[in-house]
Amino acid sequence: MPLNVSKLGKVLKTLNRLEGIKEFNATLPVKIEVKKEINPIRYLIKLGNREVETKSSIPLEVGKKYFAEIKEIKSKLQISNLKEIPEILTILDKIKFLNEKDKTFKLHTFSKEEILQHLANANNKTEFVFFTNILMAYEQKIFHLIINEKKKALMQYKYSKNKVKFYAIFNHLGELEGEITTDSLTVYSPYSATLQLIELYKDELDLQVFLYKKEAKPIYVFAENLLNLKV
Repeated sequence: MPLNVSKLGKVLKTLNRLEGIKEFNATLPVKIEVKKEINPIRYLIKLGNREVETKSSIPLEVGKKYFAEIKEIKSKLQISNLKEIPEILTILDKIKFLNEKDKTFKLHTFSKEEILQHLANANNKTEFVFFTNILMAYEQKIFHLIINEKKKALMQYKYSKNKVKFYAIFNHLGELEGEITTDSLTVYSPYSATLQLIELYKDELDLQVFLYKKEAKPIYVFAENLLNLKV
């Protein structure tokens, strides 16, 4: 397959950089945590460093974290388009990678030997379960590309006949799904602001870009404990 990891890496790095563009910070999906259920449609949520009350048209689970679009209408917060944040994003921030101080490690995909080495040197259960998932995915020919910078990001990818299917997750862009060929990139996202931002900077990708509003699903779903792992 002519499409190599370096092209995948460029796409991931470019998208990760877009998260820091200040003009779009207020419109991109934000992370909220549900602190308390006041009644079936009203909740106390944590937004950044503050706690606020808001309504939700769908039931939310106390203690869970969600991506959400937020608008302020008549001094009241209105949340919509809520998607539960995959546990992998929270876990990713806790993982310590071998050789992560090496500057070349900022963008990395793992060989099987490296995965086994990380398993052998896991410092805790979280790291062990993380790399066990990475290994199980690897055996299914699903690979992981990680950005190990201040804002970590992860891409899953799987080769097909003439394209690569991918899933990526970011702290502010949210979840993305799509396909990459040698000359095109197709991206699906449930968030309009994320798609608008990619549209604005698509020339940086050196690919023909197609954008669609649609739910994004992982190629490999991480199990949160060893009992749930599918071998």
